[in-house]
Amino acid sequence: MKKFSLSNYQLLAISVVAIGVLYLISLIIHSDFNTIIWYASIALTVLAIILSGALISGDRQRGNYHSNPKDTKRALNYSQIILIIAIPFYLVLLVQYFIN
Repeated sequence: MKKFSLSNYQLLAISVVAIGVLYLISLIIHSDFNTIIWYASIALTVLAIILSGALISGDRQRGNYHSNPKDTKRALNYSQIILIIAIPFYLVLLVQYFIN
């Protein structure tokens, strides 16, 4: 099976498209775009924190890593991908903060 990977630029482009889709959804359902972006950025951040294992103690992190390093590296890679996707969401929030 061939490994499928995306570059950071492709991930950012996917994120920008997702923001555009969320904007269109906010127009259709007559909701606040800022609130939707805020919830999406929080959800992405929490998911990245959970996948990275940052909320557990150092002993557990070492134990998890040494019990199965391949899965730990994969989870950290997914966490990094999610944070890269979240960058445009943070930028939109920052721009909206300075505008208002």
